[in-house]
Amino acid sequence: MTRKSLYRDIQSVNQRLNLRQQQFHLTNKRAKVALLKINPYLIIATGLTAGVITSSMGWRKAYTAVSSYSFLINRLMGLSND
Repeated sequence: MTRKSLYRDIQSVNQRLNLRQQQFHLTNKRAKVALLKINPYLIIATGLTAGVITSSMGWRKAYTAVSSYSFLINRLMGLSND
């Protein structure tokens, strides 16, 4: 490979990385805005509910239930990171 082709390859990889970083930062900003809109008491209630569920179901079953629920919600709302 010539130096010029290696330079082009590096530039294309760098552009893809920059695009992914921009997408990550945009998603991060949106998540912060969404989190600030939520009532703090709702967050506390959700945490307490999660604590009760994990103590009654066990960690592995609760994690599986929550992760599959969030996966389904993200797919239905079109929020996938693909």
